[in-house]
Amino acid sequence: MRILLVALLVAPTLALADVQRIAPGNGLQNAVVIDTGPNGICDTTAARGDLQTANVGQGARNRSALRCGPNRDVDTTVQGDDVQLVAVGGTCRNANTVIIDTGANGIPETVPVGDDTFAPGIALGVPPANAPCVVAGADGVAQTAAPVGDDLQLIPVGTAAPNTDVVRCGPNRVAETTKNNLGAGDDVQLVEIGLACTPNQPVVDTGADGIANTRAQGPDLRIELVKPVRLVVTDKKPSTARVFKFLVRNVEFGATAPAARGFRIGATGGSCPGGTVSQIDADPRTGGLQAFATVGLGKTAKASLLATVRLEDVTTVDKKNPFRCTFDVSVISTDTDPDVDDGANDDTNTVPVTLEVTDKSDL
Repeated sequence: MRILLVALLVAPTLALADVQRIAPGNGLQNAVVIDTGPNGICDTTAARGDLQTANVGQGARNRSALRCGPNRDVDTTVQGDDVQLVAVGGTCRNANTVIIDTGANGIPETVPVGDDTFAPGIALGVPPANAPCVVAGADGVAQTAAPVGDDLQLIPVGTAAPNTDVVRCGPNRVAETTKNNLGAGDDVQLVEIGLACTPNQPVVDTGADGIANTRAQGPDLRIELVKPVRLVVTDKKPSTARVFKFLVRNVEFGATAPAARGFRIGATGGSCPGGTVSQIDADPRTGGLQAFATVGLGKTAKASLLATVRLEDVTTVDKKNPFRCTFDVSVISTDTDPDVDDGANDDTNTVPVTLEVTDKSDL
C-alpha cells in the first residue's frame, strides 16, 4: 500500500503600517553612549544596562578592515586576530566587499596583498578613532558616566539620543502617523499626515528627550492558520485535498483608523508541486469563491484555501528525510495592493507554510 503522510508547520506573524523604528517608551537601542576617543582604544567599562561594544584596553571589535580590489578576487590572507570573511582565492560580489575585519581587539593587523585595499579610515596597527565603546541597552537610556582616558561621552547619563527616528514612511509613500498618539510627549512630526513621503523617510522623531511616545498608524492586518492539518494519500486514493482555514485580524491602531479594511488572500506556489494551492476564498461565509472581503477594526474574519497532494509528486528515500515544500499565504490590504500592507517587511503579513511529506511505500 502506498501511504503519504503530510505534516503542516506554520507560524503566525504580525505587520505594522508606517514603519516603527523605536518601541514606545524607549530610546534608541545601540545608540553610542561613549566612544573610544582619538586614540581608538576603549578605556571605559559599561555600567549595568548599557552594552560593552569594545573590550576595555582594545579597539572596537570586528570593524571593516580590508576590501576587495578591482579584480574582485581575494588576494590577502588574514594576520593577527583579524577575521577572514571571504576565503583567499574567493570571488567578491563587487570591488567594495569587506573581506577581513579587525577581530576582537579592533586593531587592523593584516597587510593588503595584490589589489585588495584598506577600508576607509583604516591604517595598519591603528584602531579606528571615535568608534563605539559603550552603547545604550534595551531601554535606549544611557547608564554609563565618567569616561576614562580620552574616551568621549556622547549621551549624558539618564538620557536617550535626541531626535532619533520613531516612525518612518511605509511603501505606500503617504504619512499616516500622528506624533504623541500614546499621550503627552515631545515627539516631533516631520511629515504631516496625508502628505507624500519616500520609503524610510522619517515621519516622527523622538524629540529632545529621545523617548518614543508614538505608535505607527495605517493598515495593519494579521493572518493566522486556525488549525494544522494532517493529510493521508494511498494507492486507492492517489490524491487528497483539504480546506485550510485562516483568521484575518484587523489590529490597526489610531484614531484615524477606518471602521473596516478590505483585503484579499494571496498564495505563492513556492517550492510545492504545481496545483498544490487552489480555490482561495476571502469570505467562506458567502456562497462561491470570494476574491475580496472586509474585516472590521479590532475584529477577525475567516478565509480559506484548498491544498492538494498527489502521490506522483513525492519520492522518499529516508524516513528521517521527508520531502519538504513550502508556500506562503498572505493577507493583502486593498488600500495598499499589491503591497501587503504599509509595513516595510512583506513577510509580516504572511504565514509561511511548510509541508513535510513521507511516502512509506518508498521505504
